[in-house]
Parts: sequence; C-alpha cells; structure tokens
Amino acid sequence: MTACQAAAATAADDGVYVYCVARSTAHWLLGPIGLDDKMAYTVPNGDLCCVVHSCDARPYHSDNRQLAEGWVLAHQRVVDAATKAFGTVLPMSFNMIVRDGPGGPATENLRTWMTERRDGFTPLLDKLAGKAEYGVQIFWDRRLVADTLVQKDPKLRKMRHEALNKPKGTAYMLQQKLAKATRAAIERRANRYVEDFYLRVRRCVEEMRIDRPRNTDNGARMLLRLSCLMKKGSSDLGRALDEIQKMEGISVRFTGPWPPYSFVGGG
Repeated sequence: MTACQAAAATAADDGVYVYCVARSTAHWLLGPIGLDDKMAYTVPNGDLCCVVHSCDARPYHSDNRQLAEGWVLAHQRVVDAATKAFGTVLPMSFNMIVRDGPGGPATENLRTWMTERRDGFTPLLDKLAGKAEYGVQIFWDRRLVADTLVQKDPKLRKMRHEALNKPKGTAYMLQQKLAKATRAAIERRANRYVEDFYLRVRRCVEEMRIDRPRNTDNGARMLLRLSCLMKKGSSDLGRALDEIQKMEGISVRFTGPWPPYSFVGGG
C-alpha cells in the first residue's frame, strides 16, 4: 500500500490506539485499515513516529469471538503495512491506548511517551533492522516413539515378550512394569530431544525465546515452542528444521516472517 504524506486528521476522540513505533519525521496516512476500519496515521516526534488511530479511551473488548479475532487481525494488518512503509518497526501489544490527561491531548501525551523512551527505542530499531521473528513448533508422536523404543531396547523388548507369554496374573504385573519402564524411557528420550533441538535451532538464530508448549486440536504432543529472531532471508534455520523433520515420529511447524513482537516490550 502506498502511504501518502498528509496532516494527521483531528478527532473528537479522547485517545489514540498505538500499533507500533517506527522511524519517520512526517505525518503519513496509511488508510482506513485499522480496527473497525479506522484511519491509521502517524504521530511524529523528532525522527520517530507512532502509527495510531484515534479512538475512545477505552480498551477494545467483546465477548463476540469473531469480532475480537477481527480486531487482532486488523492490528496485525496495520503493523504489516507500517513495516512495508517504514522498514523496521517496534510492534506494540494489542490494546495499547494513550489517553488525554493533565499533560494535554492524547497525541501530546504520546509524544511525551516517545521522548521518554527514545533512548530505548533508537538502539532497538537499529538492532532489529533487517530482521524478523519466526515461530518454531516441534511435535512428536509419543505412541510411535514408545513402540520404537520397545523394539530397539533389548530390556524393554524382553519384558514385552515375557508379558505376552506368561499366565494372566503374572502377565498383568509384567505389563505394569513394562509400562513404567517405557514411560521412564520416553521421558528420557523427550528430554534428549528438547536439548538437541534447542541447540540446533539456537545455532541458527540471533535470539530465541522459549514459549510454553500448547495442546493441539489433533492431539499431537508439542515438545518445543520457540520464538526466534534472525535475518530475513536466512536459510540456516530452514535447513536445520528439515533435518529434524526427517526423524521418525517428529514433525515441525515453521512460521514467519513476523514483526518481532517477542523481542520488543509491549509498551
């Protein structure tokens, strides 16, 4: 989208919703692409600017899931447009709103906020130039891994054979013993996987954040969930993940590039 230089429109609203911080000295209009189709524009302060829209000074909240998801998508759409217009941006978290107050109108309070944080924003913009965030999720098929462990481990294989060929009472006890030993072997294997995969990914990126694994709709077990910062266009991480993907019982989800939310304070 081509941003046109213009004076930011004034509004009767008593707040501004902040999408991101970027480098620009002028007023720009990015178009009616904000939440609820609000006009997104910049508020400059020196060589920095914030991309915002005018709003009531109230958080965006709705019990309507579809509406709330639409707002989040609109937030991301504006950050993406700002990235195209200005290059590197510092994305803010959803629902960051600056209000009118004793310091003056919301836009003046926003400029004060930028001034107070300039010494942090400037080096962070330099650091993130030419980089993006990528998401890595690594899953495993626990049942397949368990079967493979039993097949390849002589002790576990022997226990399973005995459990299948003993009288019912003895077989039950052996099955319980086998299940306990298999769980312990699985946990050891999971720990080795996590350590191995973490190190492989870490060698390919500049920074990394470990996120809490999530359950998936299809029941797959997530071993590792990472947010990674690296140079746009680098293929090192993709190659490392391809090698991990080849391992039996392992699958990988790789997403990005995204604005570096995980590596920027939310405001």
